[in-house]
Amino acid sequence: MGHTPKAEGVMTDTPVVNAHHHIGNENEEKDRTFEWNETVDSVIEAMDENGVDATILQPLGGDNDKSVAETHDQIYEASQEHEGRIFGTAAVNPHLGTEFVHEEITRCVQELDFKYVKLHTLAWGVDPTTDIAYDVFDACVENDVPVMVHTGPHGMPFSVPGMYMPVAEDYPELDIVFAHMGGAYTLAQEAIFMAERYDNIYLDTTLVLNMYLKRAMEAVGADRIMMAAEHSSNIPVALTKVDCIGATEEQKAKILGGTAVDFYDLDVAKQSFEDQIAADD
Repeated sequence: MGHTPKAEGVMTDTPVVNAHHHIGNENEEKDRTFEWNETVDSVIEAMDENGVDATILQPLGGDNDKSVAETHDQIYEASQEHEGRIFGTAAVNPHLGTEFVHEEITRCVQELDFKYVKLHTLAWGVDPTTDIAYDVFDACVENDVPVMVHTGPHGMPFSVPGMYMPVAEDYPELDIVFAHMGGAYTLAQEAIFMAERYDNIYLDTTLVLNMYLKRAMEAVGADRIMMAAEHSSNIPVALTKVDCIGATEEQKAKILGGTAVDFYDLDVAKQSFEDQIAADD
């Protein structure tokens, strides 16, 4: 019996993109920080089951030493094996030093065609207003890619959206994506206020409650919001919540993938899930 895509409400010509999804080093059973992991095969399987055309993978927070380069290479290999469906993100702990941060981010962007950089303030204990965080932001500007930052109550005070006021002002040319939109609800409204104040701040939907996603859509628009799941088990929830906020078909299409395609300049291999379901049946 075939699976019904959960993203059935989106316009058929718009790819569905999961813009934030973690995967650890394939040589380790589980992540050292969060104690879970996934395989590329399990991610692809979940994408197919839920009607997701493309996913942007990033290392887990436990990849906090220079061995993260191995995980980056594994993500790149997955992007070559699943061209147009898997894309990559660089995640480099700034405590490893300015030289490594710049070299690895540059390698990931210029050689591996990764689409953005993740600064995981929770996993790495990084104040986003410090010099080491600015090393990451500088490398992003030099390589012309956005930065995603962890936000939410888990990781305070470094994950508080308001901490990025000086960053947004010091780097007006740098697009900043708030992962989790400030969390389920504790800091969600603050994240929305920040996005209203600064045009270079974008939001993703992981963990945030539906009512705040609706507020964000009304406040800053669907073209600054990206659907994201973080883990395969959360994909159905991530897709379904977009159907619960009174979005128009155009707004749904943007949040579910259109915004990510434009923002990250993705060449997505659009899938024919209807044909796949018919074949399974």
